[in-house]
Amino acid sequence: LDCPIFQFLPVFAQLSLKTSLISHILHYHTPSEYLTLPRQPLPFCSLPGPVDFPGIGSILNILWNGGLKNQHEIMKFGKIFKMNLGFFKSVQIGDPTMLETFLRTESIYPKRMDIKPWKMYRDYREEACGLLILDGQEWFQMRRATQNKLMKPKEIFPMDLRINEVMADFIPYIDNICDENGCIADLYSELNKLSYETICYVLYNERYGLLQQTCKEEALLFIKSVKEMMYYLGPLIVSSAELHKKFNTKQWQNHTKAWDNIFLTVKRCIDKSLAQNSVGKRDHLLHVINSDNLLTRKQLYGIFAELQIGGVETTANSLMWIMLHLSRNKDVQQKLLEEIQSTCPSYQAPTASMLQSLPYLKSCIKESMRLTPTVPFTSRTLEEDTNIGGYLIPQGTIAMINFHAMTWNDEFFPHAQEYKPERWMKDKHTINPFAHTPFGIGKRMCIGRRLAELQLQLTLKNLHCGEKNIAIALCLRM
Repeated sequence: LDCPIFQFLPVFAQLSLKTSLISHILHYHTPSEYLTLPRQPLPFCSLPGPVDFPGIGSILNILWNGGLKNQHEIMKFGKIFKMNLGFFKSVQIGDPTMLETFLRTESIYPKRMDIKPWKMYRDYREEACGLLILDGQEWFQMRRATQNKLMKPKEIFPMDLRINEVMADFIPYIDNICDENGCIADLYSELNKLSYETICYVLYNERYGLLQQTCKEEALLFIKSVKEMMYYLGPLIVSSAELHKKFNTKQWQNHTKAWDNIFLTVKRCIDKSLAQNSVGKRDHLLHVINSDNLLTRKQLYGIFAELQIGGVETTANSLMWIMLHLSRNKDVQQKLLEEIQSTCPSYQAPTASMLQSLPYLKSCIKESMRLTPTVPFTSRTLEEDTNIGGYLIPQGTIAMINFHAMTWNDEFFPHAQEYKPERWMKDKHTINPFAHTPFGIGKRMCIGRRLAELQLQLTLKNLHCGEKNIAIALCLRM
C-alpha cells in the first residue's frame, strides 16, 4: 500500500525530501551532472514499452507474460518506459536518479493514481475517504492530524508490549496446528490471523481469539472480505469501474459487499473502543490519534479501515516472504540466531529499544522487502507536463515507481537476485537511497510504516527466542 513526513509544511519544506532518508543520504550524494536533463526532451510516444493495442493498451501483453508476478521481466525496456493499462497511460520509472529528479518537482499536495473503485464505493455509501484516496488540501489536513501520532517512535514504540503479548499466544498456537509431519496446511492464512489479532489489539485494545480454540466470526469475515475486495479491485481498475457500477455487474456487487463488511467491522471496533475510553485503558492508537479531536467519527472510520487492511494483508505478506527467504538461506538463519542470542536474553521479551542492537535482523527484513516487495509500485499523477529521464511526459499521466525494475537491477544492487542481508551493513553507504523505497517516498510515504516495521522486527525476534529456533522450524515447513 503507497502512502514521516510533512506535518507542518513550512518546516518540512525547508528540510526537503532528503529528511525522510537522511540516515542514508548523509553518506550518499548524487552528482549534479546526473540530475541534469536535456533541454529538448523527446516526445512521450518515443518511449519504449510493451505492445499497445487500441482500447485495451498493454493488458493482453502483461497477461500473456504472466501478469504482475513477472514485473521484473519488463526491465528489458530500460530504466524508463511507457505502459498503457486500459483506461490510463503510465510511465514506469526504474532508475533511482530519475526518481530523485522527479521527486524534486513534487507539488505541495502530491496526487496519487486514483483508485476509482474505492472512491466510487465511498461516494456510493457516503463513507469518508482515507489517506490513500484523498488528494489536495483535504488530504493534507488528514495527514497532519495523523502522522504526528503514527510516524513518531515515541508514540509507536510503547506498542511493543501489545505485540509481544500476541506473539506469546502465537508460538504455542502454531505448534498446536501442525500436522503429524510438522506441516502447516496454510501458513499465509495463519499469518493473516496473527496480523489481524495484532493490529486490532494495537489500534483498539481488543482481542479476537484468532489464536485460541474459539474466535469471533467477524474477524474471519474481515480477513475474507479484504481478500475478496483485493481480488475484484484489479478488474475494476483496468476496465471501466463506472460501467461496472452502472450495470451493477457481479464484480461491482462483490466489491461493494466486501467493503460493506470491512466498514461494518471497523465501525464496530471504533464505536466500542471510544465508548470504553472513559473507563478503560487509553494507551491504544485510536485514543492516541483521537486525543486532539482533529478528526470526525466518520473520518476515523475512513482512515482506520485503511490501517486495518494494511495491518492484516501487507504485514502478513511481508512476514511470509521473510520466512521464505530465511528457509532458503540457512547461513543467514544461523547468523541471525547468533545475533539474537548474543544480544537478547532468552528469558526476556524483546522491547522496541532492544531492537536497536539487532542490525542484522533489520537487514534481513530490509533485504526481503528489496527482493520481494509487498507492493510492486507506488504512483504519482502528473499535474503538469514533466521532463522525466529526457522524455516529455504529458499532464495526467500516471508515473509509476517500479520497485522491481530498480531492486532487481545489478547496477544498483550487485548480485541483485541473491538474498544478501549483509549488503545493508557493509555496503549501505554505496546504495542510492532512492533505489529501495518499499513504503513509498516523499510526502505520501506509508503512514503505517513505523508500526509495520516494529511489528515485523518484534515478530521475527520472538520467533527466534530461546533455545528452540521456531522461525527455522516454520520456514522449513513452507
